[in-house]
Amino acid sequence: MDYSIKDSSIWENNEAIHLLYDKDCAIRMGVIREEMYVEDFGQTRYGVEVWDSGRIVMLTCLRVSRFGGIYNYEEYSNRGYDLGELASTHKTQPGDHVIVAYANGDSREGYILGYLNHSGRKEVINHEDDEKPSELNEFLNREGTSTIAYSSEFNGIERVINKAGEYRVTFRGIQTNIDMLLEAPAGDELALPEYDIEVGSSYYEFDMTGSYLLTDNTEEDPQSIFLNKTDGEIVITSGKTILTINKEEESYNIVNKKTTITSEDEVNIVTKSTNILSSELVSIEASEVTITGDLAQSGDVSITGDTEITGKTDITGAFSTTGETKLAGGANPLIYEIILITGTGNLGLPVISTATVLKTVQTKAT
Repeated sequence: MDYSIKDSSIWENNEAIHLLYDKDCAIRMGVIREEMYVEDFGQTRYGVEVWDSGRIVMLTCLRVSRFGGIYNYEEYSNRGYDLGELASTHKTQPGDHVIVAYANGDSREGYILGYLNHSGRKEVINHEDDEKPSELNEFLNREGTSTIAYSSEFNGIERVINKAGEYRVTFRGIQTNIDMLLEAPAGDELALPEYDIEVGSSYYEFDMTGSYLLTDNTEEDPQSIFLNKTDGEIVITSGKTILTINKEEESYNIVNKKTTITSEDEVNIVTKSTNILSSELVSIEASEVTITGDLAQSGDVSITGDTEITGKTDITGAFSTTGETKLAGGANPLIYEIILITGTGNLGLPVISTATVLKTVQTKAT
């Protein structure tokens, strides 16, 4: 056997030439082992185990995005795993399962074209899934169908579209057992993801009527904003406090225990009629109170401070004031019994005029 090295410029080796120019344009399956950032290129690369003709080869891959412009882009991260001592062909590999193609047919570099359903995860589309949270079952069972048209989850954000075209995005939070995926696989089936329901389960959705709901979805005293497109209402709920805005009635309705309005300079209310129903007390505290127009009062009234009333005044019930009081208007003054300072020019008898200034006034009901 001749072991001498031949001059390739003279003796052409067809087998070597074939390897130099051969292209492998097959689409292959693989699993991501690691993610790395290559500073020289300013790009993220992935180490992918590719199954090639019954053997596993390591391939450096670029991910493929939906947008590739300077201003239009899409970026996301993929999940690798620690190989450990387990054979990499085991189905419990937690890394993302991908489809790759060799760049220019050269097996030294590739592109991640898409993703495959992981063998350790159960499909949810067109299948019953008892592992789904109860509120999602309610969402899927509307209109008598549990069919999912689209479902995805990324880092605890779940998106689902049901058969009726309703769309829900649920914040489930990062999985509490996610560190399990970072450990070297032990050959067992991978556990299903677990979530902290005290943190997760908040969601927003669009239903088939075009209405919109945003809720924290807590079991006790939930908070939500519901835009009811059908009835023309916006309902804001925080526990037992409810604000309803109706566009047809042009109305606000508030149900709560306490309302506080703080305005630094001024509050103005302009309307035709104002009704205040207080079962216990109405208290007004101000340096000056001015009431212009006819005043009708029924019940006991106690006023502390200077009071000036202009216009017709009808009072039923006890009326007492402390401070200077000016009363004017009406053919019959409201004073039934007046205590005046004696010796004022009428032999100590009451003097009634259109404007009487008193220091202490006590009236009886008329």
